Amino acid sequence: MDKLFANKWFVRFISLAFAVMLYLIVNMDPTVNNAGVVPDGEDQTYTIEDVEITPEYNQEEYAITSMTEDADVTLAGSQTAIMLFRLSRSDNYELYLDMQDLGAGTHNIQVSHRDFPTDLEVTPSPEYATVTLEEKEETTFPLETQILNEEQNEEFSFGNPTVSPEEVTVSGAGTIIDQIDRVVAQVDVSEADGDINGTFPIAALDAEGNELDVNIEPQEASVELSADAPSKAVPVNVEQTGSLNAGTAISEVIASSEEVTIYGSERAVQNTESIDAALNLNEVTESGTYELNLQLPDGIQRTNPESLSASVTIQGEEQTTLENVPISIVNLPSGSSTSWVNPSSGEMDVQIYGGAGALEGVSAEDITLEALWSDSGSSNEESYILRVEASGPEGVQISPTRENVEVTLQQGESRETTEEGTEEETEPESEVPEEQQNENTEEPEDSGQNDGEGDSSNQNGSTESEEDGTGSGEEENDTETAPPADTGDTEENGSGAPKMLLQKTKKFQRKKIAKRIMNSSKSHQGIV
Repeated sequence: MDKLFANKWFVRFISLAFAVMLYLIVNMDPTVNNAGVVPDGEDQTYTIEDVEITPEYNQEEYAITSMTEDADVTLAGSQTAIMLFRLSRSDNYELYLDMQDLGAGTHNIQVSHRDFPTDLEVTPSPEYATVTLEEKEETTFPLETQILNEEQNEEFSFGNPTVSPEEVTVSGAGTIIDQIDRVVAQVDVSEADGDINGTFPIAALDAEGNELDVNIEPQEASVELSADAPSKAVPVNVEQTGSLNAGTAISEVIASSEEVTIYGSERAVQNTESIDAALNLNEVTESGTYELNLQLPDGIQRTNPESLSASVTIQGEEQTTLENVPISIVNLPSGSSTSWVNPSSGEMDVQIYGGAGALEGVSAEDITLEALWSDSGSSNEESYILRVEASGPEGVQISPTRENVEVTLQQGESRETTEEGTEEETEPESEVPEEQQNENTEEPEDSGQNDGEGDSSNQNGSTESEEDGTGSGEEENDTETAPPADTGDTEENGSGAPKMLLQKTKKFQRKKIAKRIMNSSKSHQGIV
């Protein structure tokens, strides 16, 4: 198909065919109904809605205060004529009011038309329009700046407007000019991202802010607005990124400004306490001035000054190793303690670097190693990997031998419970005083003597009586020996330790109860 349309003879043939067809349609006899030709039946109508009415009047002397602004147009004619009008899609036709000879006042004027096809009957609706003319007045007004949609811009506030020209000429009906409250250049700042400098339309407004229909010369004005974001001064932190060439060290870095003024949203400005400026050590090869990369937080739009540099001094590098620098753990949960896993000593070696003379007098006490606690578990005994941060004197670079350390956590409450349980379960019997042990060892001999005396006094006594006598002897010895043992321990030690005394007393009472149970068991056996 593309090849056919590229052929000029094919295009010429198609054009000729369309020309012949259109000629036959326009010139056919409406009384004849030929086959293959578009028929032409009875007259038809077609309506065009809301056609604008153009007033024609002496604009130098008069102004329109009210009028009928548009009308519908009904076209009547043959089917062929209406079809050709619709196919032409012409907008050259017009409705107008001829008021050239009319003066001030209200007039009822016939709506005229022109440039419609001559074979169509044109009927406007309404056929007459009402128009009020007033003598024209002209005056000047000072031009102001109206800022629109400022509340939609959360990042900036706008002020210090400069507008040109400072005055404009306004002309129109006297009754309308009397309603003018101010004339403004309207500036929409909803999407502005900084200072504004441009051309904006001018409008005349009444006291309620409604735009009035008057003529203004000029119709546009040049406006400049400054964008003022919330701001404050904050310090600059110079951070060093990358690494220097081997054998060199930085002895001094001085930023071109120690603080900058930040601009941005109110929340971002309030939450920003400092600005980071990165010095790329990969680019530092010799002493000189290097650009710093400002790192602006979210919501901060700009800084003053907008860029910073740093004066860098390079000198030969020295290095040494400091051994057994202690590591402290920071941010440890309250009531908890840790045990070192790796390194087990809680210390590590560090290498320090600096310019000539910078390392003189630097010792392990000048270096701080901090393991930052991260609460990532709740187990009483769990291994944790903590990142180590090093700091030290200015001008000294520190390189720990390890980046991370490993510890276990013991929570205070669980450990106390474990210790109490251990104390109760592992009370050694050897805590009984030696005097009490000796007394308990001698008790059977005393009991035996008592039993023997009992047997001699009662030669016909039975086995039952012997067992009973033994049992009561033991109970008596228990009762008699308990106080001396406790009192003696307190007096001899001289400590008055209530805990030890309480433990001994409880242990003695447990032994006493056990003996009573044993004697009761023997008594029952004797009865049986």
